[in-house]
Amino acid sequence: VVKVLKHPADTTQALEIIALSLFPFALSSAAESTFQAMERMDFIALAQIGAKGIQVLGSILALMAGKGIIALSWMIVISQSFAALIEISIVKWLGLWRDFKVNWGAAISLFSHSFDFFILSIFVIIFSKLDVLILSQMAGEKAVGLYNAAYLIIQVINFLSASYSNAAYPVLSRLFNEARSYFETMLRKSLLFGIVITTLIALLLEVAAEPIINLLYKDKGYIASALLLRIEAPFIIIFIWNAILASGLMVSNLQRRSVIVSGIKLGVGLIYYVFLTTWLGVVGTAIATVLAGFTGTVLNLYFINKEVCSLNLTALAVKPLAVGLILMGVFWLSRKIILPWLILEILLCYITLLIVLRIFTKEDFRLIWQTIWPL
Repeated sequence: VVKVLKHPADTTQALEIIALSLFPFALSSAAESTFQAMERMDFIALAQIGAKGIQVLGSILALMAGKGIIALSWMIVISQSFAALIEISIVKWLGLWRDFKVNWGAAISLFSHSFDFFILSIFVIIFSKLDVLILSQMAGEKAVGLYNAAYLIIQVINFLSASYSNAAYPVLSRLFNEARSYFETMLRKSLLFGIVITTLIALLLEVAAEPIINLLYKDKGYIASALLLRIEAPFIIIFIWNAILASGLMVSNLQRRSVIVSGIKLGVGLIYYVFLTTWLGVVGTAIATVLAGFTGTVLNLYFINKEVCSLNLTALAVKPLAVGLILMGVFWLSRKIILPWLILEILLCYITLLIVLRIFTKEDFRLIWQTIWPL
């Protein structure tokens, strides 16, 4: 497939290297399925946090050393192999596969129902690589380096969001079958918790984008990445909502809707990336990432509202985002203040507004904590 695509030599080599990560990924997937069945998502978080840390640290060092897409591809293979090693070690330590037997009847039955998940995985994987592939083709490796320098920071935060969504998944699945009203409450509170936390993080990224880039890369050549980081900061809000809403569809046995959403997101994402990258270069790629994610989230929200439960957008999204916009105004008016004091000011204002407007209460936090902590 890589040869048929006829990409430039460096892109082709990068894809061939990334393909090596499929084997450890398969091992990780098998182990993670076992952990999900046990509702022990903390094992997955342990392995993935370590793996993502290795990938991010290795990628930053590679970029600082002037390396390109080939080195970044090897970081993906190394991190995925590390995750597989940790997860298989945990499986062996717990003796989970000691009496492993293949039930061919059950396997065939599961395979017959797996087509939607197979297509969904293909769409998700292609979309996750679409930005870099198009950017490398249209703007070259230098632009890819600037884009990755900012997006790696976004990926770290999104990984934590994905970990939360994965931890909530088995709980939501059980509640959907055993206590539907509690499931709906948990889904709403998860969305509210997600937007409250990620809005604050997005604000801090907007405020401290340049110091973060300078601290991590120590090279004036990456100063343009600060602008990209500011553009992509809202994506972390979009990402956690997309992840939680997708989990809501999956546990409701509406995986076909997830396939539709992922397919549409991939199609419009391709249009966004090609058009905006052609028009604005690497800045356009960053904008396209946000727009594509937003499109997927809107579609997931539509299907959840239509077929699962009604969500009050005013309470769940409008109020927290309004607080965020107010604080962006505070940041603009106070931008000459020394950075640490500015961050402290934003934190205090944000917490105060959450309390005064009763956007997220102690009871809400206690519900989320009690549901996720046992995992």
